[in-house]
Amino acid sequence: MMKYTILFPCFVAALIFSGCHEAKSEPAAEFPSEEQPGSGPSVGKEYFVSSAEELKAVKPQPGDVVVWKNGTYSGVNVKFSGEGTQDAPIVLKAETPGGVTFTGASSLSLNGKWLSAEGFCWNGLDTSVRKSIMMFSTTSSHCAFRNCMIDGNGSKVSDVDTKWVSLYGEHNTVENCSFLNKRNMGCLLVVWFEDGKVPAHTIRNNYFTRPYTHYDEDGKARNGQESIRIGTSDYSMQEGGCTVTGNHFYRCNGERAEIISNKSCGNLYTGNLFEESDGTLTLRHGNRCTVKENYFISGGKADVGGVRIIGEDHTVEGNVFMDMTGSGYKSALCIVRGESDAALSGYWTVKNAVVRGNVFENCRYGIVVNYGGRDSQDSAPENVVFEDNVIYSRNKSSYTPVYVIDTPEDTMHWLDNVIYGGKCRGIELPMTEDEPQLEDCSARMQEIRDNAGKNW
Repeated sequence: MMKYTILFPCFVAALIFSGCHEAKSEPAAEFPSEEQPGSGPSVGKEYFVSSAEELKAVKPQPGDVVVWKNGTYSGVNVKFSGEGTQDAPIVLKAETPGGVTFTGASSLSLNGKWLSAEGFCWNGLDTSVRKSIMMFSTTSSHCAFRNCMIDGNGSKVSDVDTKWVSLYGEHNTVENCSFLNKRNMGCLLVVWFEDGKVPAHTIRNNYFTRPYTHYDEDGKARNGQESIRIGTSDYSMQEGGCTVTGNHFYRCNGERAEIISNKSCGNLYTGNLFEESDGTLTLRHGNRCTVKENYFISGGKADVGGVRIIGEDHTVEGNVFMDMTGSGYKSALCIVRGESDAALSGYWTVKNAVVRGNVFENCRYGIVVNYGGRDSQDSAPENVVFEDNVIYSRNKSSYTPVYVIDTPEDTMHWLDNVIYGGKCRGIELPMTEDEPQLEDCSARMQEIRDNAGKNW
C-alpha cells in the first residue's frame, strides 16, 4: 500500500532569531546600534557611571550611550529616563555584557521613548521585597530590555509575590534575556493593561526556566506562577496586539497549569519551543489569538501539556506536539467546555476556533473537545474547524488521538485530517492504515534553543 507523505511546514523564520548563546546577538532593527554603520545619525556622547546618583545627573540626548562600570552593586534602584528616536535610541549598557551584577533589592525602570538597557545581571535577589525587578513605565514606548539575565538560583524561597518584569506602556521589547529559577511567588513576566492603550509589546528570543513550584496546605500548586501573563480578566476583552516569538520555555513548571496565560485579545504566539514544561499555553481569557508554528515536546516528562483553548475566534495552526503525556486540561490540545453565563473571570464558550495543519505525534491524548472541571461548565464548543491535522500514534494502541465529550457533531467540522493508530473516543472518524511519514524538525527546534537567551 502507498504510504502518506506528510511534509509538515515547520516554519521558524530566521528573521525571528536575532541572537544565540554562543554568538553575539545582532541588535533588533527598531533599535539601531552605534556599531551598525549606516543605521542612523553619528554616535552621540558616551558617559560612564557607577551609581544611581551619577546616572540621574546625566541628561542623555538621542544617540548617547551611558556605560555602567563593571562590578557588583547591592540595593541599587536604577531609573533610566530620556527621549531617544528610532534612528538614535539612548542606550544604557554594562561596560562588558554580564560584567555588571545587581544584588539584593535592586531594580531597573525605563521611562521615556526609544531607550535600551543591555547586558546586565541580577542574582542574590532579596525575595522579601514586593516590587518588580525590571519595569517599563506607563509612559514608556519603543523601549528595550535585552541581553540581560535575572537568576533566582540561591535566593530564598518566598511567598512574597514579585513580578520580575512588568511591561506597561506601548511597543516595548524584551529580547535575548535569560530568566532562571524564580523561587518566590508571582508571575515572572506580566504585560499590564491600561485604559485606551494597545500594548503591542514584543517578547522575543528569551530563555525561561522555572522548575520550582509553591504548593498550598492541601498540596495543590498555587495560582499565579506563570512564566508569562498577558493581561488580566478585567481587561481581557481589550486588544493586546503582543507578539511572543522565538522563546525557549524549559521546565517551566511554576503553577503546573499555565506556562503562558493569555488574558487579552489579538495576541500572536509563534515559533516558540516548550520543552519538558508541566502546563500549557493557555488562551484563558480574550478572543482572536493565534498560536502558530510552535513546538511542544515532553522529553518523557509526565503531565506535559500543549495548548488550551477558551473563548472565541482563536486559531491554532502549524504546531508540532511530540510525545505529550498530559490528559484533560493538559492534553496536547484541549478545547475547554465553557459556561453559558460566564463572568469575565470564568470560562467563555469556545466559538469559531480553527485547528489546522498541526502534527500530533505519539501523544497520550491528541485533541480533546469539551473538557471541563467545574459543575458550572455547561456550554459545549460551537463551530470548530479541524482541518489538515496529522494525529499519529506509533505503536501506542492505547493512545487516544481524538476524544470528544458530549458535543453535537454538527458543531464540529472535520476536514482532510490524517489519523493513524490509537482509538478515538466519543466520535467516529476515518482512520488510515498507511503510516504517515513526518518531517524531522529537530534542527529547527535546536535553532530556537541556540538563539534564545543572553549571549554572554
